[in-house]
Amino acid sequence: MKRFFGFFLSIMVASAIIMSCEGPAGPKGDTGTTGTDGKDGKDASISCQECHGNDEVSFKFAQYDLSKHNKGIIYEEEAGRLSCGVCHSGDGFAESVASGDYLTATTKATSKINCTACHKIHTNFEYADFALRVTEPITLRKPAGTVVDFKTGNLCARCHSARPYNDVVSADTVFKHKNPSTNTYTRFGPHYGTPGNVFSMKGLYNVAGSLSVPSNNIHANLAKGCVSCHMGSNPTNPAAGGHTFLMTPSQMTAIAECKSCHPDPEVFTQLTKSNEIKAALKEYRTLLINKGFLDTTQAITADGYQILGEYFKQTNEGVNMTKEEVEVTLNYLYLAKDRSNGAHNPNYMYALVKNGVEFLKK
Repeated sequence: MKRFFGFFLSIMVASAIIMSCEGPAGPKGDTGTTGTDGKDGKDASISCQECHGNDEVSFKFAQYDLSKHNKGIIYEEEAGRLSCGVCHSGDGFAESVASGDYLTATTKATSKINCTACHKIHTNFEYADFALRVTEPITLRKPAGTVVDFKTGNLCARCHSARPYNDVVSADTVFKHKNPSTNTYTRFGPHYGTPGNVFSMKGLYNVAGSLSVPSNNIHANLAKGCVSCHMGSNPTNPAAGGHTFLMTPSQMTAIAECKSCHPDPEVFTQLTKSNEIKAALKEYRTLLINKGFLDTTQAITADGYQILGEYFKQTNEGVNMTKEEVEVTLNYLYLAKDRSNGAHNPNYMYALVKNGVEFLKK
């Protein structure tokens, strides 16, 4: 055994000696070509800063914070409702634009109306990502199939136009409106967002009266439609126009785009026709209430009278009305809920309000 162990140890030592030996170096080979430097990776923070570090974008964020789209109750009341989310939520609106369904969001109705509702941001993470989601002419929901072009304002009119409701079929039909109704939704009428219809003169009834109803809107040639005024610039007050979308008579006197057509500030301070329309709408409302055609109970709130809470009168027994009475009542809902007191289409609104009052006084 000792002999074997000694022999094994001799072999191991010899192997170690052989392995530790290094022969002479061979001839030097040719020098290889020099490789090129790789590109530095893109700093992710730089992509973000292109917009989030941009003063212009920051200014737009600040303006949007003041807007009713950001602060209003339109999201708070309707969050989660797919049938309402198409206009009352940001993700529901974006989804409806992608699907082409103007009436119902398919899966989403959860986010507030924010930048991603109107703009295709976070696509390439470049400033150009602020492209609008809607640019082409739109099809109104009421009257069904009516195509209109508000230019840049097509995005706005996608929501700011009437919801569908069933028409009264013939002139000699007696309309017996009951609750629940046979309409597409229980609140018979155009819903709240009627400016698109008033601006384009689509969906309202040309009631006969002492005034002829105009066939054109003097504001129809605005270069950007709704956007020309509502997103106009006010160099003295950033809390108007732009991404606030806010428009009041006092603000209009300083909005550059408004002044280009109306250089005389008295147009916005005297507001003769606008005040007449406002007074006539009040009389219109009283006449409809007295006839039992209008329900204003939901318009009386803790914060005061809210015109958006006015609806067609509904009872279990029904309200007997002629077709023309129905149309004149619908006109009121279009004109009152437009809330511009004529600014969107002055001559047209003036004629319909005056003729509507005349009709109800017969």
